[in-house]
Amino acid sequence: MANKIDSNFKAAAGRTSSGTIFKLITTDGAVDLPPQAQLVIECFIRFGGDDFVLSVEDLVGKDSAGLESKLDEVGLETVQTPARIWSFYRSRLIKGGFIEKVS
Repeated sequence: MANKIDSNFKAAAGRTSSGTIFKLITTDGAVDLPPQAQLVIECFIRFGGDDFVLSVEDLVGKDSAGLESKLDEVGLETVQTPARIWSFYRSRLIKGGFIEKVS
């Protein structure tokens, strides 16, 4: 049996730092997203300026409790932290073409 292990395998980067920047690309189809994902999109519209750009820190806040989180400012109401909401929906929003990583 042939060896099925690639000894050069490297895991994909799965985390984003607080300084990572994301940009809103479209809102088409956003009404079909869950309400919490829609709030993420609303953050980009309300707080992202003319280019609809926000850092992860802008979205989730300055600490693990979500201090100064834009998600809280748009009315996020859940027991989950803003960071948890962002972590859960980030991939879906990227794959759906709603947002993209800028830097």
